[in-house]
Amino acid sequence: MGTITEVEEIKEFHVHLYWLSTSRRALNDAETLLDLIEKKNAEGYFVAKPLRVNPTPVGPHPMSSCEVWVPIEYFGKFYGWVAQMRPSTVSLMIHPLSRHQLLDHTDRVAFMGPSAPLNVETLQPPVTEHSPAQYPELGLGYSAKS
Repeated sequence: MGTITEVEEIKEFHVHLYWLSTSRRALNDAETLLDLIEKKNAEGYFVAKPLRVNPTPVGPHPMSSCEVWVPIEYFGKFYGWVAQMRPSTVSLMIHPLSRHQLLDHTDRVAFMGPSAPLNVETLQPPVTEHSPAQYPELGLGYSAKS
């Protein structure tokens, strides 16, 4: 990987749920975990936004998955909760959202549960001009007022 000359503040994360597409139990466990995440969101316990469920590999992700966006303001609370609630049939791939997409998915990635190799050839462009703010309407993460 290239040399990074400046450190950017990380304000948003992706947590990808991974499970085997051939396992009905794993799919049920993933759906239950996603339902619990939605419930905790509705209760105001944390902010974590699940996106669509991918029943087959998509992009760099080698198996069934679902992406969950978490802003820095709730990352610690979400991480602590999901570390205790994650079923053994579901792995989590956690990475920061920065301008360096390839580094975020390789050198800066962490797994909870078994890891899985990524197809990094699909990550383009590897570096973007601006920080990748998601859900600006929430005023969190990169969209928070300083």
